Amino acid sequence: MIIGGGDDASINSVKFTTTQKLKRSIIHEWYDELEESIIFDKSDTNGLVFPYYDTLIITLRVLDTDVRCIMVDDGSGACIIHRRVLTQIKLEDRIVPHCITLTGFNNVVERTFGEIPLPVLAGDVTLETTFHIMDQDMAYNAIIDRPWIHAMKVVPSHLYQVIEFPTP
Repeated sequence: MIIGGGDDASINSVKFTTTQKLKRSIIHEWYDELEESIIFDKSDTNGLVFPYYDTLIITLRVLDTDVRCIMVDDGSGACIIHRRVLTQIKLEDRIVPHCITLTGFNNVVERTFGEIPLPVLAGDVTLETTFHIMDQDMAYNAIIDRPWIHAMKVVPSHLYQVIEFPTP
């Protein structure tokens, strides 16, 4: 949401000062097949200390293992997993050789050396996900991309440091 103007602005014809806008900021996401919207509110901030600038990091169940330190990157177009994760869960023999070129925001080119389809459980939904495998240094065990977020119909909130799942 972009709000312009002076110190006061209005949202849906309700006037808010800058402080009130921060206190009342609620994010709504809507999917056509759902009857209710997904809402993030102040209760989602329990345990957070503001301000912070952290990325959204989650744990997901991949195959039958909880993989921690997975970055949710809604700007990425590729799911990536580090080779050390596959080594730890003993899946090196399932790697399919396949090289793709990835370019970061700083135009650094990295190449993957394989891919692997893995079931990923999030909430109550399991989605077969193709991960591209990298052996270069990464701060995360895996990166989940925008197409995965859309396919799972989850809504990430970097502000609230959570992802919400639709309820049928």
